[in-house]
Amino acid sequence: MKKGGRRTTLDDSLPGSPGGPDVRTIIQTMEEPRAALLTELRDLALALPGVAERTLYDGFCRHWTPAYYSEGTQLFHVHNFRAGLKATMFVGSRKPDPVILESEQVPHELRLLVAETPGPRGRKEVRVPIASPEDVASFWELVRVKWELGR
Repeated sequence: MKKGGRRTTLDDSLPGSPGGPDVRTIIQTMEEPRAALLTELRDLALALPGVAERTLYDGFCRHWTPAYYSEGTQLFHVHNFRAGLKATMFVGSRKPDPVILESEQVPHELRLLVAETPGPRGRKEVRVPIASPEDVASFWELVRVKWELGR
């Protein structure tokens, strides 16, 4: 199926990925500390009620990537690029964007990143480098705000 120019392996509302590795397998192939950082994000995401994980094949980047969903909406996905981990979140300009920009939960640097990220047709693809436990904690606040909006 095509979605935003990227091939996904399954409908957004269903967990699972036929033909691809599971998230644990992806994490096992990573070097430390990347594996630890992604494991921390994974554990936080799966602790939220109603959150499911699956892997998606990103045809543009040509690799499998872990993704986390709530109520059929992607919360975020994580790429393991040569330069480092990047967590990506899709943010709409009508509902989540204004709430995120006004949220005291989200660190100032991430609110600036959301504000400065261009987005065609009202949909931004916010990419956050994850290189430390502090980055995980910072990004996690952004995830929590998006998750709360979807409930």
